[in-house]
Amino acid sequence: MASWFQQLFLILMALTVLPVQAQQDSSNNDGTVVIKPIQIIEPDITLRKTSQAKIDDEVFEAGVFAGVISIEDFGTQPLYGVKASFHATEDFFLQANYGVSKAGRTSYETINGNGVNILADGDREFRYYDLLVGYNLFPGEAFITRNLTLNTAFYLVAGAGNTRFAGDDHFTLVIGSGYRVILSDWLTWNLDYRDHIFKTELLGREKNSHNIELTTGLTVFF
Repeated sequence: MASWFQQLFLILMALTVLPVQAQQDSSNNDGTVVIKPIQIIEPDITLRKTSQAKIDDEVFEAGVFAGVISIEDFGTQPLYGVKASFHATEDFFLQANYGVSKAGRTSYETINGNGVNILADGDREFRYYDLLVGYNLFPGEAFITRNLTLNTAFYLVAGAGNTRFAGDDHFTLVIGSGYRVILSDWLTWNLDYRDHIFKTELLGREKNSHNIELTTGLTVFF
């Protein structure tokens, strides 16, 4: 019984002492406000360095190309050629092209056998040269790896030239487009589409002959 009273007495004493201690702590507060300095934490950011291939100051470009050309009525045949360009500004350029191919046989010649030939072998040679004006429509970038970025451009071209086919020269209009990837400050890869349009009466009636070309090639800047 005495032990129970002792425990109760100790609890009452503790409740009495706590308010007194709190009052003493509050009496020590003199109203001074302590402002702790703001600590600025700078993020640990490492900038990623990238290598970007671009043309420096060169404005002349020359190279070779190869691909296929669909000669209207004479099938699709291999095509080879050379090209040269002058970049007048960042947007506009002039381009000269020379290409060589050889026409195949028409469906009429194939159906009627080898004895029927619309063209002699020497007249099947398809040669052209042209001068085009180009415009870089969509300059951009191609991210090859984490640290390598290549400049690119989608461009349009149009112009005129001459086509030697079936023993005659034909004034030719040329329209097309292309995609250029700058591999280094002196080397580019190109993918080109062209339509060579000229009038012909080879099959007995006059019409516009559309000859579609698709080529790829490499050029160097100098």
